Amino acid sequence: MKQLSISFTLGKASIQHGANIDHNNREFIAKNVNQSKTHENVTYVKQTVENAYTELFEKAVEEYNANQKRNDRKISNYYEHIAKGRREEAFYEIVVQFGDSKTAPCGSENGKLTKQMLDEYIRSFKQRNPNLHIFNAVLHMDEATPHLHIDFIPFYTQGRKNGLSKGVSMKSALIEQGFNPKSIRENQLTAWEKSERTYMEELLNRHGFTREDKNADYVHQTVEDFKKTQDEKKIIPAIRKIKNISDSELSVEHVRQLKKKLLSLERKNETLESQKHSPYKSFYYSNPDKQSFVQAKLDELKIPYRETENGFEAQECYVEQIRKIEKAYKTPRTSAREKLQQDIDRLLMQSKTFDELLEKLKKEKYIVKTGKYISVKSTNSNQFIRLKSLGEFYSEYALKNRIKAKLKYERELAQKINMQKSKHVAHSSPQVIILRTIQFYTITFAKGALPMQKRDSKKPFSWTNDSELDKLLELNQKINSGATLETLQKEFSDLEKSVSEKEKEVEKSKADLQSFYNLREQIQIVFEGKKSEIFSPEQAKQALKAYPNITVENYHNIDVLISDEIESLQKVNHDYQTEKEKLEKAEKLLSMAEKVMGGTYIQSLVSAERERRESKYIPNGLKPA
Repeated sequence: MKQLSISFTLGKASIQHGANIDHNNREFIAKNVNQSKTHENVTYVKQTVENAYTELFEKAVEEYNANQKRNDRKISNYYEHIAKGRREEAFYEIVVQFGDSKTAPCGSENGKLTKQMLDEYIRSFKQRNPNLHIFNAVLHMDEATPHLHIDFIPFYTQGRKNGLSKGVSMKSALIEQGFNPKSIRENQLTAWEKSERTYMEELLNRHGFTREDKNADYVHQTVEDFKKTQDEKKIIPAIRKIKNISDSELSVEHVRQLKKKLLSLERKNETLESQKHSPYKSFYYSNPDKQSFVQAKLDELKIPYRETENGFEAQECYVEQIRKIEKAYKTPRTSAREKLQQDIDRLLMQSKTFDELLEKLKKEKYIVKTGKYISVKSTNSNQFIRLKSLGEFYSEYALKNRIKAKLKYERELAQKINMQKSKHVAHSSPQVIILRTIQFYTITFAKGALPMQKRDSKKPFSWTNDSELDKLLELNQKINSGATLETLQKEFSDLEKSVSEKEKEVEKSKADLQSFYNLREQIQIVFEGKKSEIFSPEQAKQALKAYPNITVENYHNIDVLISDEIESLQKVNHDYQTEKEKLEKAEKLLSMAEKVMGGTYIQSLVSAERERRESKYIPNGLKPA
């Protein structure tokens, strides 16, 4: 019987390349598309995601808003609410394919059959998945192999006492469809994906095919036989190393020390494995200084976390440590002099002259006394404070110079933009766009629309906006070095592939290590009479028949092989984490570049800051991520 592979890939709207509706609808034409065959594509559903949200949730949102007494809790646009909120994915995309460019290319007999199977798949999708609303679905026949792109919105209709009666949630949607989680690894998502792949295999069988396992050069085997085959491929060559181990290494003390070391490493690996699968929790704070304190401690302790618009997310296994860090935070007591310094620093960023600065201080309920020395006091204080007594940066002369330096920077920035104009550089060029973005950022910051917290209260120039400007300047340097949005996208794409390959290496190394652990368990049963809950004596004896080199004289060397494999795992895992950090940095830079080129970067920062100021957060927020 003929064989074809199956491919079922799930992508997310928020992840780069996770969903690309413009590509699916051929509003964007990639290089691998044969445009002469685009007319053969089949569009099943074509609805904008905004219209789909209106169709699905308009009534539920109206009911929810009618019950809200406070306007800031009402939802004006549910799609934007979900897309910006980061609690749920706005939508998902799956790519479904039978075979590949060798076994079922477009135009071949197999290609025609796979098109028919894909048609059956999409037409029965709604019946299998009543809680997944398809708003865009296209069958592509103008690439190497026929394949489906299905974009859908997962929604729930049950089990909500608070919030919307009908809303977006992949987890809840799948649970309503009957996919209940069994464990962290066997959750509702993995169960659903398995179910869809099973249906794809049934389609293959109905059309006279069996499923081909990619990269497999063996006939169909049971799971146990397959595992044994893979174990032997790794273990048999490794066992041959035993002959090269000296007698001194076989001493009882050496073996005892090895076992002790291995036991410690095994426990450490178990802990790391549980941490790896620990779910994320979201932390958010009404006090930005407290948030900065917590994140600084996390950096110091090397506890991983990912920043969000209003806080950060960390895995559940770190919650206890984070709570201890929060308790260690003490709200700093601000003296009248420190408060005056902070207000001067903030208002100076919004002033063009020294007199304007003094006027702004008066509006902030300060009394200003001029004369030989300028003195200031708040309406709640009984004592005037001379500006020059606040330090070298606060004398009348120093403040005037600081204002001049600020204005000079703004003028030089404007001159750079005008210089680009004189060179007839287009307004839409990356160089001009970035310079304008920096200019717009400084103006927006000066107006007070962006956060004006300090990284160091004792330094007048340590505004948090410096880090944002640093990112913009880094992007500017890359653009000036010849980088484009396309090259940044390619750099990100290449890193994505590299990370994926490294991750596979880590998983393979873990599987190999587990094979050695299983072999050691079987060896100890046979040669040491160990009682095991994993293997029976008969199973252990049968398994060892595949390894005739293992004898009573050398079986202790399995511990040496395990030790080598653990070192190998640690190395590939280190390489994986290094590559992952590069990917995260590239993703942030690309995301910023896309927002900058699209003209939405500053607006997104302002929107996030407005939301932070208007929302009423509890002091220590913690929700499932």
